[in-house]
Amino acid sequence: MTLPRQKNADQSGGLRLEDIPFHETMPEEPAAPSVPGIFGPAGDERTAARRYWITHPVDGLLNTVFHGLLERLPARFVSTFGNATADLARLRYKNRIFAGRIERNFHALTSSLDRNDQEQQDGLKRWWRNIGRTMAEFSKANHLWREDHLKVQGLENLERAQELGKPLIFVSMHLGTWEAAFTAIHEGLAAPSIGPFQPEPNRFTNRIVYKLRKRRNQYLFPPGQRSAIRLHKLLRSGAASLTIFIDEVRDNQVHLPAFGRPLPDKGNAVVAIKLANAAGGTIVPFYLRRQNGPDFDLNILPPLEPNAAYQTKRYDLRPTLQAFNEIFEPIVLDNIEHWYMLGELRLPANFERNLGEKCPTALS
Repeated sequence: MTLPRQKNADQSGGLRLEDIPFHETMPEEPAAPSVPGIFGPAGDERTAARRYWITHPVDGLLNTVFHGLLERLPARFVSTFGNATADLARLRYKNRIFAGRIERNFHALTSSLDRNDQEQQDGLKRWWRNIGRTMAEFSKANHLWREDHLKVQGLENLERAQELGKPLIFVSMHLGTWEAAFTAIHEGLAAPSIGPFQPEPNRFTNRIVYKLRKRRNQYLFPPGQRSAIRLHKLLRSGAASLTIFIDEVRDNQVHLPAFGRPLPDKGNAVVAIKLANAAGGTIVPFYLRRQNGPDFDLNILPPLEPNAAYQTKRYDLRPTLQAFNEIFEPIVLDNIEHWYMLGELRLPANFERNLGEKCPTALS
């Protein structure tokens, strides 16, 4: 499915994607620590040196080899492979802090379900296996849309947003193989599409991501002032739509969905609102829902109506953040076994006790 390319404001005199060298979407790599630091006394310097010279290259080599192999295999096999190897990954990481956090978060967010202990453990196992599928399917992110593994639901909502003639800002959560959603919007639904992304700690992983996105010629920009300016100019000129995931990690925490916590005052959700206002754009929520193996529904929800006072056609910050949470919190809870960011969420110590009072959209 290919819809008309993004057509909004007059692009004459504005920044164009072809004006930006693609290599500038590659995040800056860290400076190399000294090699002798590998053998130095215990401490942060030795840890950093060993990570840079040993851990990351070994992991990077393995990831590069597996990515290259899986990319050449059928999507259904790749998805099955990810599912089959997930139990090994869970066993490998069972004593890591993040594995305990995943288990605690899963039980806390599903505590309102009438499940016995075995059913809870089965649900947690499905989370690991679904994330295994997602990690393996990343290698096929450029192919899932092209090979009709993504079925669009709510196309009338997209058409309604396009009829407004404004730049489109797509917002979502990390559900399913979200990289394939980037491809779907960029190549089919609102082409071309740009956005920000958070680089991985491992420089070799960033190289894999860069090459994958270069092959589909999609400009996703790393953090920085120059990137922010470019996103603003490209969106405002109508050169592209924008896709942004608003459950990113910031300050060692996932801030949306809120799950009864205070709404954030910065981060991707705030960026999306500010860019929409600056460009006079329309915010369109969407999400992926896995159906069978590598098959997904790409669900496009109704565009958000401007909510500012005095009919200024703008999105006020707090009401829009609240709208984001009201849309996505129940979606994440309903699809908790597919939410990648579960391991990055750090719930407060008293969360379980206050769940009923502060998280009204808890699973039921």
